[in-house]
Amino acid sequence: MREEKRRLFLIDIMRVVCAFLIYARHSIRMFGCSYGHWLNAFFVQMTSPVMTCFFILSGFSIHYQHRSEAATSEWTRAYIKKKLISIMPSYLLVALIWPIVYPEQLRSWALLLPVDLTGVQTAYRTLFGILHNGGTWFVSCILLAYLLYPAMKAILGSNKRRTAVLMVFITHFILIYSNTLIREFSLDGLYSNPIARAAEFMIGAAFAELIFRDSDKGASVGTQRKQKQTAGSIVLLIVLMTAVSVALAIINHAGIRNMVFGYLPIPAIMLALWLASYLRCGMLEKSRLLSVLSGMSYQFFLMQLFLWKLTTGVLSLIRLSGNAAKITVSLILCTAISFLVWRFYDKPVRGFLNKRLQK
Repeated sequence: MREEKRRLFLIDIMRVVCAFLIYARHSIRMFGCSYGHWLNAFFVQMTSPVMTCFFILSGFSIHYQHRSEAATSEWTRAYIKKKLISIMPSYLLVALIWPIVYPEQLRSWALLLPVDLTGVQTAYRTLFGILHNGGTWFVSCILLAYLLYPAMKAILGSNKRRTAVLMVFITHFILIYSNTLIREFSLDGLYSNPIARAAEFMIGAAFAELIFRDSDKGASVGTQRKQKQTAGSIVLLIVLMTAVSVALAIINHAGIRNMVFGYLPIPAIMLALWLASYLRCGMLEKSRLLSVLSGMSYQFFLMQLFLWKLTTGVLSLIRLSGNAAKITVSLILCTAISFLVWRFYDKPVRGFLNKRLQK
């Protein structure tokens, strides 16, 4: 019988906050909105940490849900089907209606359609600014991470604590050390790199294994001792990761701002996830509003690909202008459209596909 998982409400809150931060950044850079000099700088600098958080959260959440399940061939097939069904409907909606909203790009859309339909566009780095790929690159990255997860799960199936610890530490070191290589050899950044994003996903999955590896066992004296050892491993791991991050930031001659936004997000996210595994709040765990906002965060991100053109039309129609109007109308529109797509398109399509393909 499958173990019932309690809801980690803080993860939902983190997902909602991250979705808003991405909206704020896009509204500044793509729509000319302003939240004041300090907040503008903050929202823009948070872009990379937020995307890192999304991928770590995804790995963490998926392994939290599936870690106790046997990784058989039947499970792998069912898992891949389920993940494709969870992400492809809204993604394909965006890809297919793009030429309707932007008819002037019809030729480029037709040429890139095979790449977009198979979700491999992030392998072509310079596609990032063409069509919708400035937004859907992350779908391409998460698809790769989903496909790699069964292999990650097999590795994490070891009963040894150090497997998860080493997986987190080594992967984190390579990601952070990449800053040195990028600067030294003038390489491309890792923002839309599918391997780097899959590595962040793996960090989340490995950290979930480390946190919950003894949680499904009885409260025996031996288990309590193991849980204390695991807690000690987590503290030591976060401290070491922070120290390595600071050392590499200093070596790269980065300022405090670069250190905070470029080197320390992963240890900070892990600390938040560890806290999320302990915090309990019955009201928030049962909150329907929080569940809906978290559930539609994916659509909230995707709908921003059409948001600014739509908002311009609505503002012209209702004869409003100015910074406050742009922020208010665009945020309301994005929330409303995201909910409609999530509730009346994505959920029914996923329900239909689950019935048809999970047989």
